[in-house]
Amino acid sequence: MEDKPSRPPSANHGGNVLTIYRRHKANCKFAADRSSKKCRCNLWLTGTLFGEPYRKSAKTRSWEAAEKIKRDIEDGKQDQPQPKIITVQKALDAFVADCAARNLHPSTLRKYRLLRSRISEFARQRNIALLAGLAADEVRAFRELRTLAPRTAAKELERIRAFFNFCVSNGWLQKSPAQGIKAPQVKTLPRLPFDEKEVQKIIAQAKTDRELAFVLVLRHTGLRIGDVVVLRTGSFGENRIHLRTTKAGTPVSILIPETLVSLLKKLPPHGGYFFLRGESLNVHTLTELWRRTIKRMCKAAGVSPDHPHRFRHTLAADLLMKGASVEDVAAVLGNSPAIVVKHYSQWIPARQQRLDAFMEKTWEPKLVRVK
Repeated sequence: MEDKPSRPPSANHGGNVLTIYRRHKANCKFAADRSSKKCRCNLWLTGTLFGEPYRKSAKTRSWEAAEKIKRDIEDGKQDQPQPKIITVQKALDAFVADCAARNLHPSTLRKYRLLRSRISEFARQRNIALLAGLAADEVRAFRELRTLAPRTAAKELERIRAFFNFCVSNGWLQKSPAQGIKAPQVKTLPRLPFDEKEVQKIIAQAKTDRELAFVLVLRHTGLRIGDVVVLRTGSFGENRIHLRTTKAGTPVSILIPETLVSLLKKLPPHGGYFFLRGESLNVHTLTELWRRTIKRMCKAAGVSPDHPHRFRHTLAADLLMKGASVEDVAAVLGNSPAIVVKHYSQWIPARQQRLDAFMEKTWEPKLVRVK
């Protein structure tokens, strides 16, 4: 027999709905009736409390006493789970340690460590020692102090939410203070490739063979800048660059033109790498240094936007316009075909021709002006 609520849920209960039922002894003659008031078997409560399943003994045999206990629990007067007391710094350290244990990518782990230092400094300045002190208004104040572009701000909010969700799952908070904070609106701009004239202008600004080789590797391989900055000499053989991409771990093998082959062969390697700056092997540092070089070259060439990822878009668009299949382009870029279609659909001639054919059908019958 199904449980029936002992009384309708009140709006004051915040969604807490419990049901009283009789847990009969094996030899009770009223065992078939869980709402029986004729026996003295123990009463229990079941339902939902603060969004979590609840099932506990009411520790009474009196239905009237169980009703009062039920109301008190639903109204939060008792049995409300209390968060553990923990400091902001200890929670942040535990979160970063968990991220490291999950074997996250070094660049992702670095971002979480930066978030830890920023929240820690914010809490110190606001004199907030305990995690419970980071309420929603404090999280909003933290975000307002960060002057970030919308896309960057949205990504940081994702990391903030991940931290507080970790705290909730560990019982340190009842609810995430970042839960109700909305992300900024982000306008997705089209992924525009460089045209060949722009590429030539950028190449003309190269001051060294190494800068020229770096730009040509970006253009002819479509690799992300993070993969190019740590390109090993062992990844270059004959007229081909072959490696496993850092972001997705996808193996790629890309044919390169003879001019680039000759240029790479002339470059003196640095510790087994083509494009190191000094002795640092830190990918983030190297990427920033080379990104500045690309920006300087683009600015001198009068080319904008100057993001190095545009070289990847250039190769993808060029391949598609020259008849390469989506699957072929995905293999070169180390992406899935779905990602290629999502980002580069406007450069797929067959797709555009099919859409044009459908559009032409909408012109029939021809509309004429009736006088």
